[in-house]
Amino acid sequence: MIALLGRFLASAALVSLASAQVPFPVDQSQRLEELGDAFTVTERMRIPRRVSIEAMRALTIQGKGDGATLEISGHVKMRAATGGKIEFRDVWVELTPECKEINLADCIFKGRGGIRPSPDGPSETKIFFERVDSERSASMTIEASSGSILMDGCSLDGPLVLRGVPRSETVKSGFTVSVYGSSGKDQEDRIRGLLGGITVEGIKDGTIRTCDMAGREALFIDNRSLTFDGNNVRAKRVEFRNTESSGFGGLKITKTDFRADKLVLSAPAKEQRLERLTFDGCYFRGIEDPDTIRREMLADAENSESGVVAVLRDIRPQPHGLAGLED
Repeated sequence: MIALLGRFLASAALVSLASAQVPFPVDQSQRLEELGDAFTVTERMRIPRRVSIEAMRALTIQGKGDGATLEISGHVKMRAATGGKIEFRDVWVELTPECKEINLADCIFKGRGGIRPSPDGPSETKIFFERVDSERSASMTIEASSGSILMDGCSLDGPLVLRGVPRSETVKSGFTVSVYGSSGKDQEDRIRGLLGGITVEGIKDGTIRTCDMAGREALFIDNRSLTFDGNNVRAKRVEFRNTESSGFGGLKITKTDFRADKLVLSAPAKEQRLERLTFDGCYFRGIEDPDTIRREMLADAENSESGVVAVLRDIRPQPHGLAGLED
Protein backbone atom coordinates (compact mmCIF):
# COMPACT_ATOMS: atom_id res chain seq x y z
CA MET A 1 0.00 0.00 0.00
CA ILE A 2 2.80 2.38 0.93
CA ALA A 3 4.65 1.51 -2.27
CA LEU A 4 1.48 2.14 -4.31
CA LEU A 5 0.99 5.50 -2.63
CA GLY A 6 4.61 6.41 -3.35
CA ARG A 7 4.23 5.59 -7.04
CA PHE A 8 1.02 7.65 -7.18
CA LEU A 9 2.69 10.70 -5.62
CA ALA A 10 5.68 10.39 -7.93
CA SER A 11 3.38 10.14 -10.93
CA ALA A 12 1.43 13.19 -9.77
CA ALA A 13 4.65 15.16 -9.38
CA LEU A 14 5.74 14.26 -12.91
CA VAL A 15 2.35 15.28 -14.32
CA SER A 16 2.57 18.63 -12.46
CA LEU A 17 6.10 19.24 -13.75
CA ALA A 18 5.10 18.42 -17.31
CA SER A 19 2.11 20.74 -17.04
CA ALA A 20 4.32 23.56 -15.80
CA GLN A 21 6.53 23.21 -18.89
CA VAL A 22 3.84 23.42 -21.60
CA PRO A 23 4.80 26.17 -24.07
CA PHE A 24 2.03 28.67 -24.68
CA PRO A 25 0.25 27.47 -27.87
CA VAL A 26 0.40 29.89 -30.78
CA ASP A 27 0.24 27.64 -33.84
CA GLN A 28 -3.49 26.89 -33.87
CA SER A 29 -6.74 27.78 -32.12
CA GLN A 30 -6.93 26.21 -28.65
CA ARG A 31 -8.77 26.07 -25.36
CA LEU A 32 -5.95 26.28 -22.85
CA GLU A 33 -7.59 24.19 -20.13
CA GLU A 34 -7.56 21.23 -22.51
CA LEU A 35 -3.74 21.38 -22.54
CA GLY A 36 -2.94 22.02 -18.86
CA ASP A 37 -3.02 24.62 -16.14
CA ALA A 38 0.42 26.24 -16.55
CA PHE A 39 2.13 27.61 -19.67
CA THR A 40 5.44 29.25 -20.46
CA VAL A 41 6.27 32.18 -22.73
CA THR A 42 9.87 32.32 -23.93
CA GLU A 43 11.35 35.31 -25.78
CA ARG A 44 8.75 36.54 -28.30
CA MET A 45 5.77 34.35 -29.13
CA ARG A 46 3.04 35.63 -31.48
CA ILE A 47 -0.58 34.55 -31.71
CA PRO A 48 -1.24 34.92 -35.46
CA ARG A 49 -4.25 36.74 -36.84
CA ARG A 50 -6.00 33.49 -37.81
CA VAL A 51 -5.68 31.95 -34.31
CA SER A 52 -8.14 32.18 -31.40
CA ILE A 53 -7.06 31.34 -27.86
CA GLU A 54 -9.63 30.80 -25.11
CA ALA A 55 -9.44 29.92 -21.41
CA MET A 56 -12.37 29.63 -19.03
CA ARG A 57 -10.73 28.66 -15.73
CA ALA A 58 -7.81 29.66 -13.52
CA LEU A 59 -4.31 28.93 -14.85
CA THR A 60 -0.81 30.40 -14.96
CA ILE A 61 1.16 31.93 -17.83
CA GLN A 62 4.83 32.22 -16.82
CA GLY A 63 7.44 34.27 -18.66
CA LYS A 64 10.93 32.81 -18.98
CA GLY A 65 13.72 35.36 -19.36
CA ASP A 66 13.72 39.17 -19.38
CA GLY A 67 12.18 39.48 -22.84
CA ALA A 68 9.26 37.07 -22.45
CA THR A 69 6.52 38.63 -24.61
CA LEU A 70 3.19 37.39 -25.88
CA GLU A 71 2.30 39.23 -29.10
CA ILE A 72 -1.40 39.14 -29.88
CA SER A 73 -2.52 39.47 -33.49
CA GLY A 74 -5.41 37.04 -33.23
CA HIS A 75 -8.37 36.75 -30.88
CA VAL A 76 -7.89 36.10 -27.15
CA LYS A 77 -10.57 35.45 -24.55
CA MET A 78 -9.54 34.50 -21.01
CA ARG A 79 -11.91 34.35 -18.05
CA ALA A 80 -11.55 32.45 -14.77
CA ALA A 81 -15.25 31.66 -14.75
CA THR A 82 -15.06 28.97 -12.05
CA GLY A 83 -13.08 31.01 -9.51
CA GLY A 84 -9.53 32.13 -8.87
CA LYS A 85 -7.41 34.13 -11.30
CA ILE A 86 -5.61 33.67 -14.58
CA GLU A 87 -2.08 34.74 -13.66
CA PHE A 88 0.40 36.38 -16.02
CA ARG A 89 3.81 36.17 -14.29
CA ASP A 90 6.87 38.04 -15.59
CA VAL A 91 5.41 38.30 -19.09
CA TRP A 92 4.64 41.22 -21.37
CA VAL A 93 1.53 41.32 -23.54
CA GLU A 94 1.60 43.38 -26.76
CA LEU A 95 -1.43 44.13 -28.93
CA THR A 96 -0.34 44.39 -32.56
CA PRO A 97 -2.23 46.50 -35.14
CA GLU A 98 -3.66 43.22 -36.50
CA CYS A 99 -5.21 42.15 -33.18
CA LYS A 100 -8.88 41.34 -33.66
CA GLU A 101 -10.13 41.43 -30.07
CA ILE A 102 -8.93 40.76 -26.54
CA ASN A 103 -11.21 39.93 -23.64
CA LEU A 104 -9.68 39.40 -20.19
CA ALA A 105 -11.66 38.82 -16.99
CA ASP A 106 -10.49 37.71 -13.55
CA CYS A 107 -6.84 38.04 -14.57
CA ILE A 108 -3.84 39.38 -12.69
CA PHE A 109 -0.39 40.53 -13.84
CA LYS A 110 2.36 39.63 -11.38
CA GLY A 111 6.08 40.30 -11.37
CA ARG A 112 7.80 42.36 -14.05
CA GLY A 113 5.57 42.67 -17.08
CA GLY A 114 2.08 43.77 -17.98
CA ILE A 115 0.78 45.32 -21.19
CA ARG A 116 2.86 47.56 -23.43
CA PRO A 117 2.74 48.99 -26.98
CA SER A 118 3.76 46.80 -29.89
CA PRO A 119 6.82 47.82 -31.94
CA ASP A 120 4.62 47.14 -34.99
CA GLY A 121 2.47 50.18 -34.20
CA PRO A 122 -0.62 51.23 -32.25
CA SER A 123 -3.60 49.01 -31.57
CA GLU A 124 -6.85 49.24 -33.53
CA THR A 125 -8.82 46.63 -31.68
CA LYS A 126 -11.69 46.18 -29.25
CA ILE A 127 -10.41 45.65 -25.69
CA PHE A 128 -12.51 44.47 -22.75
CA PHE A 129 -11.03 44.08 -19.25
CA GLU A 130 -13.20 43.03 -16.31
CA ARG A 131 -11.72 42.56 -12.82
CA VAL A 132 -8.20 42.68 -14.22
CA ASP A 133 -5.61 43.39 -11.52
CA SER A 134 -1.88 44.13 -11.45
CA GLU A 135 0.85 44.22 -8.87
CA ARG A 136 2.93 47.37 -8.35
CA SER A 137 5.80 45.94 -10.40
CA ALA A 138 3.57 45.53 -13.48
CA SER A 139 2.33 48.32 -15.75
CA MET A 140 -0.34 48.77 -18.39
CA THR A 141 0.20 51.04 -21.42
CA ILE A 142 -2.10 50.91 -24.42
CA GLU A 143 -1.56 53.06 -27.49
CA ALA A 144 -4.32 53.02 -30.09
CA SER A 145 -5.12 54.85 -33.31
CA SER A 146 -8.70 53.57 -33.23
CA GLY A 147 -10.77 50.91 -31.49
CA SER A 148 -11.92 51.02 -27.88
CA ILE A 149 -11.22 49.87 -24.36
CA LEU A 150 -13.74 49.09 -21.62
CA MET A 151 -12.30 48.54 -18.14
CA ASP A 152 -14.82 47.46 -15.50
CA GLY A 153 -13.90 46.85 -11.85
CA CYS A 154 -10.14 46.68 -12.48
CA SER A 155 -7.54 47.31 -9.79
CA LEU A 156 -4.01 48.31 -10.78
CA ASP A 157 -1.18 48.90 -8.32
CA GLY A 158 1.11 49.82 -11.20
CA PRO A 159 0.74 52.75 -13.63
CA LEU A 160 -1.98 52.95 -16.29
CA VAL A 161 -1.51 54.81 -19.59
CA LEU A 162 -4.27 55.05 -22.22
CA ARG A 163 -3.01 57.02 -25.21
CA GLY A 164 -4.65 57.86 -28.51
CA VAL A 165 -2.16 57.94 -31.38
CA PRO A 166 -2.99 60.03 -34.50
CA ARG A 167 -3.80 57.96 -37.56
CA SER A 168 -1.88 60.39 -39.75
CA GLU A 169 -0.60 63.96 -39.76
CA THR A 170 -4.13 65.18 -40.49
CA VAL A 171 -6.34 62.51 -38.86
CA LYS A 172 -6.56 62.27 -35.09
CA SER A 173 -6.95 59.09 -33.10
CA GLY A 174 -10.36 57.44 -32.96
CA PHE A 175 -9.60 55.66 -29.68
CA THR A 176 -12.47 55.62 -27.16
CA VAL A 177 -12.07 54.85 -23.45
CA SER A 178 -14.49 53.73 -20.73
CA VAL A 179 -13.20 53.07 -17.20
CA TYR A 180 -15.75 52.23 -14.50
CA GLY A 181 -15.72 51.12 -10.88
CA SER A 182 -12.01 50.93 -10.11
CA SER A 183 -12.57 51.46 -6.39
CA GLY A 184 -13.66 49.81 -3.15
CA LYS A 185 -12.04 47.05 -1.12
CA ASP A 186 -11.41 43.37 -1.70
CA GLN A 187 -12.31 40.47 0.57
CA GLU A 188 -9.13 41.05 2.59
CA ASP A 189 -10.03 44.72 3.14
CA ARG A 190 -7.31 45.99 0.78
CA ILE A 191 -7.98 49.15 -1.22
CA ARG A 192 -8.79 48.62 -4.90
CA GLY A 193 -8.35 51.27 -7.55
CA LEU A 194 -5.97 52.87 -10.02
CA LEU A 195 -3.27 53.23 -7.42
CA GLY A 196 -0.08 53.60 -9.47
CA GLY A 197 -0.98 56.78 -11.35
CA ILE A 198 -2.96 57.30 -14.55
CA THR A 199 -2.42 59.08 -17.88
CA VAL A 200 -5.21 59.50 -20.44
CA GLU A 201 -4.04 61.33 -23.54
CA GLY A 202 -5.21 62.14 -27.05
CA ILE A 203 -8.41 60.11 -27.03
CA LYS A 204 -11.49 60.81 -29.14
CA ASP A 205 -14.04 60.15 -26.42
CA GLY A 206 -14.04 58.76 -22.91
CA THR A 207 -15.81 58.24 -19.61
CA ILE A 208 -14.04 57.74 -16.28
CA ARG A 209 -16.55 57.10 -13.51
CA THR A 210 -16.37 56.02 -9.83
CA CYS A 211 -12.63 55.35 -9.87
CA ASP A 212 -10.17 55.81 -7.00
CA MET A 213 -6.97 57.33 -8.38
CA ALA A 214 -3.77 57.45 -6.35
CA GLY A 215 -0.05 57.49 -7.09
CA ARG A 216 2.32 60.27 -8.09
CA GLU A 217 0.32 61.81 -10.95
CA ALA A 218 -3.04 61.73 -12.71
CA LEU A 219 -2.72 63.37 -16.14
CA PHE A 220 -5.48 64.12 -18.66
CA ILE A 221 -4.02 65.62 -21.82
CA ASP A 222 -5.54 66.78 -25.13
CA ASN A 223 -8.67 64.65 -24.94
CA ARG A 224 -11.38 65.80 -27.33
CA SER A 225 -14.25 64.54 -25.17
CA LEU A 226 -14.06 63.21 -21.61
CA THR A 227 -16.69 62.73 -18.93
CA PHE A 228 -15.07 62.68 -15.49
CA ASP A 229 -17.69 61.81 -12.90
CA GLY A 230 -17.92 60.52 -9.34
CA ASN A 231 -14.22 59.86 -8.90
CA ASN A 232 -11.93 60.01 -5.85
CA VAL A 233 -8.76 61.72 -7.06
CA ARG A 234 -5.98 61.57 -4.49
CA ALA A 235 -2.89 61.35 -6.68
CA LYS A 236 -0.31 63.80 -5.41
CA ARG A 237 -0.52 65.90 -8.57
CA VAL A 238 -3.48 66.11 -10.94
CA GLU A 239 -3.36 67.96 -14.23
CA PHE A 240 -5.90 68.70 -16.94
CA ARG A 241 -3.84 69.92 -19.91
CA ASN A 242 -4.70 71.22 -23.33
CA THR A 243 -1.87 72.01 -25.77
CA GLU A 244 -4.06 72.61 -28.80
CA SER A 245 -6.61 75.24 -29.82
CA SER A 246 -9.64 72.95 -29.41
CA GLY A 247 -10.06 73.92 -25.76
CA PHE A 248 -11.74 72.17 -22.87
CA GLY A 249 -15.27 72.22 -24.31
CA GLY A 250 -15.47 68.44 -24.34
CA LEU A 251 -14.29 67.96 -20.73
CA LYS A 252 -17.06 67.53 -18.15
CA ILE A 253 -16.02 67.24 -14.48
CA THR A 254 -18.82 66.48 -12.02
CA LYS A 255 -19.35 65.11 -8.49
CA THR A 256 -15.67 64.31 -7.99
CA ASP A 257 -13.71 64.37 -4.72
CA PHE A 258 -10.32 66.04 -5.22
CA ARG A 259 -7.80 65.27 -2.47
CA ALA A 260 -4.66 66.04 -4.48
CA ASP A 261 -1.80 68.13 -3.15
CA LYS A 262 -1.85 70.06 -6.42
CA LEU A 263 -4.57 70.48 -9.06
CA VAL A 264 -3.19 72.07 -12.24
CA LEU A 265 -5.08 73.47 -15.24
CA SER A 266 -2.80 74.03 -18.19
CA ALA A 267 -3.50 75.63 -21.58
CA PRO A 268 -1.69 78.09 -23.89
CA ALA A 269 -2.24 81.67 -22.78
CA LYS A 270 -4.25 83.77 -25.22
CA GLU A 271 -4.35 87.54 -25.41
CA GLN A 272 -8.05 87.85 -26.23
CA ARG A 273 -9.76 85.46 -23.83
CA LEU A 274 -9.38 82.79 -21.20
CA GLU A 275 -10.71 79.29 -21.52
CA ARG A 276 -13.08 78.21 -18.78
CA LEU A 277 -13.24 74.77 -17.21
CA THR A 278 -16.16 74.03 -14.89
CA PHE A 279 -15.92 71.83 -11.80
CA ASP A 280 -19.53 71.05 -11.00
CA GLY A 281 -20.46 69.82 -7.51
CA CYS A 282 -16.90 68.83 -6.56
CA TYR A 283 -15.14 68.46 -3.21
CA PHE A 284 -11.71 70.06 -2.63
CA ARG A 285 -10.25 68.60 0.58
CA GLY A 286 -13.09 70.21 2.54
CA ILE A 287 -12.13 73.76 1.47
CA GLU A 288 -15.18 75.83 0.48
CA ASP A 289 -13.71 79.26 -0.30
CA PRO A 290 -12.59 79.56 -3.98
CA ASP A 291 -9.67 81.87 -3.13
CA THR A 292 -8.42 79.43 -0.51
CA ILE A 293 -8.77 76.52 -2.95
CA ARG A 294 -6.60 78.42 -5.45
CA ARG A 295 -4.07 79.41 -2.84
CA GLU A 296 -3.70 75.96 -1.30
CA MET A 297 -4.21 73.46 -4.14
CA LEU A 298 -5.37 74.90 -7.49
CA ALA A 299 -3.17 76.40 -10.23
CA ASP A 300 -5.09 78.15 -13.01
CA ALA A 301 -5.14 81.49 -14.85
CA GLU A 302 -5.95 83.31 -11.61
CA ASN A 303 -2.59 82.49 -10.07
CA SER A 304 -0.34 81.26 -12.89
CA GLU A 305 0.47 81.83 -16.57
CA SER A 306 -2.09 79.28 -17.70
CA GLY A 307 -4.71 80.23 -20.28
CA VAL A 308 -7.56 78.45 -18.49
CA VAL A 309 -9.53 79.50 -15.43
CA ALA A 310 -11.48 77.14 -13.18
CA VAL A 311 -15.18 77.78 -12.63
CA LEU A 312 -15.98 76.29 -9.22
CA ARG A 313 -19.70 75.61 -9.23
CA ASP A 314 -21.50 74.23 -6.17
CA ILE A 315 -18.40 73.47 -4.07
CA ARG A 316 -19.15 70.55 -1.75
CA PRO A 317 -18.14 70.75 1.92
CA GLN A 318 -18.37 66.98 2.32
CA PRO A 319 -17.04 64.29 -0.06
CA HIS A 320 -19.46 62.41 -2.26
CA GLY A 321 -17.68 59.14 -1.49
CA LEU A 322 -18.80 57.58 -4.78
CA ALA A 323 -15.34 56.02 -5.28
CA GLY A 324 -14.26 55.71 -1.66
CA LEU A 325 -13.40 58.00 1.23
CA GLU A 326 -9.66 57.26 1.49
CA ASP A 327 -7.36 60.27 1.79
